[in-house]
Amino acid sequence: MFNFGSILSHILIDRSLTNFSVLLSTHPRCDCPGLTVAWPQDLRPFVMLFPWERYHEGLDSLPFLVDISNSAVPRVRSKRCRLSTLLEGVPCDECAEISQHVTQLADAARNPKSHTNYRFLGLAHMQDLAKGYADQTRQLRLQGLNESRQYMSTLTQLDDYSRLLMAISEQDIPRLRQIINVALRNGAGVREIVNKLEDALEGVYCPRGYGASDLDIVTLVFRLGGRQLLFALNQSLGLPSICTLRTRSTFTVITLSQPL
Repeated sequence: MFNFGSILSHILIDRSLTNFSVLLSTHPRCDCPGLTVAWPQDLRPFVMLFPWERYHEGLDSLPFLVDISNSAVPRVRSKRCRLSTLLEGVPCDECAEISQHVTQLADAARNPKSHTNYRFLGLAHMQDLAKGYADQTRQLRLQGLNESRQYMSTLTQLDDYSRLLMAISEQDIPRLRQIINVALRNGAGVREIVNKLEDALEGVYCPRGYGASDLDIVTLVFRLGGRQLLFALNQSLGLPSICTLRTRSTFTVITLSQPL
């Protein structure tokens, strides 16, 4: 059945579209200003966080150009920009779509992952990474110096113990135990003990302080061998002298008398 109303409505719609197209073609067009970057205020500047490694032509490149002639108000322009727009100051549709990419860049720059590839990071992120690596290098250097000092200290202690063992095993040191006991009581270390032993071998050091056993031995030597044997042992073995014996001991003299 022939529908005259339907045909009339189609004619009116086609006419209106034609008139709108004619209007658009005759309306004066303005230069597309591009899109002003709406960068979050809580982030560092757009120029410092923009991933410049992706600013190129080719795979993984960004679909827009950046104008930073005014760094305070950066602008972007789509690579498919028509360079003209109907309304002055309003970007074309292609440039308006770039706002989604800017939002994605802001989200990625806010908290980048530790495994993020460097080409997705901005200059500020690279500065943070360089500072972190510098701090880590400084800590490792200090740790290496501390471990080197500990290593050298351990080698020195081992050398001192070796000297002590060699001195004890190869030399006949008079009054060895007393020398070591006196040094330990004075808080001496292994190196000081070795130095005392070497001084004792050269005869320039003789430890003071005798125990009861030393005095008993000297008393026995004095009673059996007299002054000369005691002097010889004093010089060779470091036993107490006759003066020390008389100072530290009490002699009882028994005199036999004839009966009345």
